[in-house]
Amino acid sequence: MSTVVERLKACLESGAWDPALTSEAIAEISELRKRQNELEMVLLMLVRTGWPWQEDGEPNEMYRNGKDGYVSAMGEAKELLGLGHLSMITRTEPRT
Repeated sequence: MSTVVERLKACLESGAWDPALTSEAIAEISELRKRQNELEMVLLMLVRTGWPWQEDGEPNEMYRNGKDGYVSAMGEAKELLGLGHLSMITRTEPRT
C-alpha cells in the first residue's frame, strides 16, 4: 500500500488527478476493509473462547472446552496475518 500512498501524495502535491491510481487506491482500501472485518471476526472468536492456558503453560478447562473453536480461530488468524499478506504489521516480522 505504501506505493499507492506515495503516488497519491505526489498527485495531491502536483494537483494532478490519475483515475487509474484512484481506482487502485479504492481497490486496496476495499481489500483492507475486508481483511479488517475478517480479523475482527477472528478476534471475536478468540475473545469468546477465552485464554486457554494457565500461567505455567498448561491448558486449562477453557482449552479443553473450546479447543475446536480456538484452534480454527488461530488457524484463520495465521492465514490472515501470513507473509502472503504484507501489511504494516507483518512487513516488519522476520520470515519463518
